[in-house]
Amino acid sequence: MTKKGFYKGALIALILSCPVLVNANSLGLASGNLSTADACGFGVGYIGGYVGLLDDATTVFGSLTYGFSQYTEGRLKIGFSDLEGSATDPEFMFGADFKYEFMDYYVKNRKQPLDMAFGGFLEYVSYQGFSILELGGNYIASIPYRFQSGRRLIPYGRADLRLESISVDGGGNNSDFQFGVNLGVKYELSSEMNVYGEFQIDGLAGLFMGLDVRVF
Repeated sequence: MTKKGFYKGALIALILSCPVLVNANSLGLASGNLSTADACGFGVGYIGGYVGLLDDATTVFGSLTYGFSQYTEGRLKIGFSDLEGSATDPEFMFGADFKYEFMDYYVKNRKQPLDMAFGGFLEYVSYQGFSILELGGNYIASIPYRFQSGRRLIPYGRADLRLESISVDGGGNNSDFQFGVNLGVKYELSSEMNVYGEFQIDGLAGLFMGLDVRVF
């Protein structure tokens, strides 16, 4: 087996095992992943807007992404999450993440098997009566397919391991390690704009959609 075949086989095996590893008691991430393994590049910045449809909640949020080096980027996410059946207005949501791309599909005129990255993240959501804090690390893999037009379609997958902490107002806290998976696709509408579609396999399944635009 070639090295390229090994990496692709390992990725397929990871995806097939995901439903077994996911804990049904997890609440999942309110903002998903919405990112390929490919870093945006040094000094490059994007703003984005997204919506997430989960089993029991709807989230709307924006993001700001910045490339700190050729292979490292960070992102801030701020928005609101509306819990189904809640009598109150949508509640505040905040997230932050970073990633380091350790394998580049295009490097020195030689193709690698995949784009691969690892990183970390946190997410905080405040609902009426309780709040959720997620803190963990993730692995992302993606592979670009280029059309004759020059535009690219990029399927990706992300696996995360995190500490999920639920705090109830007035006392009470429950923390546990959880595992989740996100599978999605990014399509380049232009050299400055991308659209995303993503499915989350977690305690609460979710569908995420949105776009980002390069601003600098």
